[in-house]
Amino acid sequence: MRRYPFVLSANLHGGELVVTYPFDMSRTAWRPRELTPTPDDGVFRWLATVYATANLAMAGGERRRCHYDDFTRFGNIINGADWHTVAGSMNDFSYLHTNCFEITVELSCDKFPHASELPEEWENNRESLLLFMEQVRGTGRAPG
Repeated sequence: MRRYPFVLSANLHGGELVVTYPFDMSRTAWRPRELTPTPDDGVFRWLATVYATANLAMAGGERRRCHYDDFTRFGNIINGADWHTVAGSMNDFSYLHTNCFEITVELSCDKFPHASELPEEWENNRESLLLFMEQVRGTGRAPG
């Protein structure tokens, strides 16, 4: 990443339906939850919102809660450390050391979806991924 400077990136995870953005590490040593916005918090919130509002599973009226957290009240986005603190995350590294704006997308409630569920997962995320990539030049279209 230092050799080839990226400006936009996303980690794709499973196990929840939410988009997180930096910072992922709390300022207070190992505090479990603490809002830790970056100076570019507005940009990160925009990028996360673009993804979440175009994601069929996150934005759908029948959206189910995966586990204990209800992210719908936050628009299915959250500051990483305000959910759970992570030391040395790729999001934080990318932002601090390479000037790349990176988010984490929790794609599905299932950590390991069955092969038969993959077409539906693709449909849930296809438009979100395309819209997210279009944001790289700041001229991408808004969700909707």
